[in-house]
Amino acid sequence: MKSLFNFFTSKGQLGALLLAVALIAVVFMTIFGGLGSAGYDSGTDLVPILQDEESTQTFDFFSPAVSIPVYLIGFAAILLVFFGIKSIVTDPKGSMKLIISLAVLAIIFFALYSMSEAETTGKISELVQEFDVSDNVSKMISGGIKTTLGLAVVSAVLMVIMEIWNLFK
Repeated sequence: MKSLFNFFTSKGQLGALLLAVALIAVVFMTIFGGLGSAGYDSGTDLVPILQDEESTQTFDFFSPAVSIPVYLIGFAAILLVFFGIKSIVTDPKGSMKLIISLAVLAIIFFALYSMSEAETTGKISELVQEFDVSDNVSKMISGGIKTTLGLAVVSAVLMVIMEIWNLFK
């Protein structure tokens, strides 16, 4: 992770700024150009047009505003995994905290997954049947939600404790 940080602090800030400005320009050009070519301006209320069942307007020119962030998030995730693996391989001793914390997180998730039961009653059961969710996937979702909630509670408690600790420093 240090190499990713060092890389972006030395070479990435200007590049990220220029990329962001260019992508924002692309999004605005496609939106305003698409609105203009469809015969609308930026002040037109598009909601009634979208709600009209007889309207054939598609508004595909809004697609870059959705797809560009999705691609950027995917690219960032790929870079995160790449630099994370590179950091672990180049400095295994320094990465022990990360490896241990990921192992603890996996153990907690597996324990909560094992304790979870597939829902058979109520509204959740109806949704499970409607979307054809298998028992294992239902247990995995339940384990993931419980792990996330547990980590959120632990984080909130640690924030309070650390603030009190810092008060007395």
